[in-house]
Amino acid sequence: MPDDRTPPVGGFRDGTLTRPGTAPRGSLLAHARAAGARAARVPHLRSRADLAALTDLVEGARGRAPATRAVLLREAAAGLLAVRGGGTCPRTGRPAADTDAAERMLDELVAVVSEHGLTLFAVDAEALLARRALLADDEESALAAATRALTRLDEQAAVDAAPTEREHRANLQDTYRLVASTLAALGLHENAQPLLARARVIAEDDGDLLAAARSEHELVRVLAAWGLRLARAGRDGAPHLQEAALRAGALHAEPALLGSDHRRALRAVVALARRPGDTDRSPAEVRAGARADLEALGPDEAPTPRLTDHLLVVLARARALVLLGRPDEAASCLAAVRDRHPRGEPGLALAVSRELVGVTADHLAAVPGRRALRDYTADLERELWTLEQARVLSLRTRIAHEQLRREHGEVAAQARTDALTGLPNRRALDDALADHLTTVASRGASLSIAMVDVDRFKTINDRVSHARGDEVLRLVAETLRRCLRADDLVARYGGDEFVAVLPGSSETDARAALERAAAAVAGVPVGDGSTVSLSVGVAGTAHSGVTPGTLLARADRAMYEAKRAGGGAVVLDASTDTPADGLLVSG
Repeated sequence: MPDDRTPPVGGFRDGTLTRPGTAPRGSLLAHARAAGARAARVPHLRSRADLAALTDLVEGARGRAPATRAVLLREAAAGLLAVRGGGTCPRTGRPAADTDAAERMLDELVAVVSEHGLTLFAVDAEALLARRALLADDEESALAAATRALTRLDEQAAVDAAPTEREHRANLQDTYRLVASTLAALGLHENAQPLLARARVIAEDDGDLLAAARSEHELVRVLAAWGLRLARAGRDGAPHLQEAALRAGALHAEPALLGSDHRRALRAVVALARRPGDTDRSPAEVRAGARADLEALGPDEAPTPRLTDHLLVVLARARALVLLGRPDEAASCLAAVRDRHPRGEPGLALAVSRELVGVTADHLAAVPGRRALRDYTADLERELWTLEQARVLSLRTRIAHEQLRREHGEVAAQARTDALTGLPNRRALDDALADHLTTVASRGASLSIAMVDVDRFKTINDRVSHARGDEVLRLVAETLRRCLRADDLVARYGGDEFVAVLPGSSETDARAALERAAAAVAGVPVGDGSTVSLSVGVAGTAHSGVTPGTLLARADRAMYEAKRAGGGAVVLDASTDTPADGLLVSG
């Protein structure tokens, strides 16, 4: 995720956005990313102020476009979850902040991306849902959400409604990094690497050195955590740690790219990659290196960009203290972290506990006691390794099942979709209309439908071409869909006829809506100098017992009245819609 070094821009005062609703879009998003990055720092020394800034941004920009809202909600939810994962405040011992707002932000993010089809941000939402589940120690739900995120990420469409291609590519990088860090937190390091490689390629193609550095730092985190995990399980983690150190050293040599908090974390990775029994250095050189590490890592309260970095720094500091002959300080440093109960990075949190066991075991008086404790922790690590491998296999199986499920869903959707216009077809219309009439019967709600016919459509095919006739139908379908409400249904009934279903609308409201839609369609050119006109019949009901067929017949009758009058009109069905009217009613 971005760091917090975004300079204040228009609409800001003392680092605070004064008018979120009217600020330029770029300024608003930059400020949100910076506030989110500050909130993710560990230790959280200003968490309440940072979280207040995030929630104020979201609340103050409620009238913005859905894509802008999605970015703000993503940054806010990520920051809130990061504060929750950081554990208790090191000064007070209490939770860093009340982060219940994360639930609301996540729910709203899911609603926004679902309503507006923002599939790229839907991946972000799934990754954040996995993080939330990890914080609750619900690994099953976390794996399920991570599976959905990976499956959606592999689909062709990645819609974020970004105003420029460059911003779309930047959003894509953010998504890759978010999903990768979530997978790494689950111990699925191997699955995280390819996503970070994709993010880096995009950044390099765009010439964005800062974005490339962020992706590279995320890869350093993944490799370091992976190497430490392998080492704990008695396997060779040195290659991963060495690669992490090489990449960290290259980033550390570019101070202009990342801030001091990032550089502290990179130095920790370099320190952790050194072999404890390195015979190439003398004892004096080892101690000198440890002192240099301690100085570069800074004090315990020095912030790091994320919980991952904080735990890596703590491990590196503890090892340096042990090399300098100060194990009690190392044990105190490690125990302080455990006492804050950090969550969301179970693998690295366990590495801290393991390190504490190693430091304290050396001070046990009896040799058998030391050996027994070390054997016990080794046995536990082997068992955890087996469980982690099962988790990897579970993810692969889940991904395969999710892909099959979505493919089956697409096939089922195709069976209910008109191939020419992309609208629901007659089968989908029948089901939807039956459901709406059930609601009318149970709740007494109103329902209106409209039968829509393209006037003189056969002559369009004859005068111009069938290809142009198909294009006219697509344009009419698109215009009808755009002009009606989001919860209204527009379906292709057959040929040049469409049906609109307007739940909760009276006949007069429905007629007004269809008149606006017909006026918009009247601007669609045919191709021979003429324009399209529609004949529309509207019928409604607020009574139980009306069947879909009866309601469609009434709308059809009104539509033919419009045609007999010359077309280009919206006619309201004249019947009274009562049982005495002769309509079919239930017993």
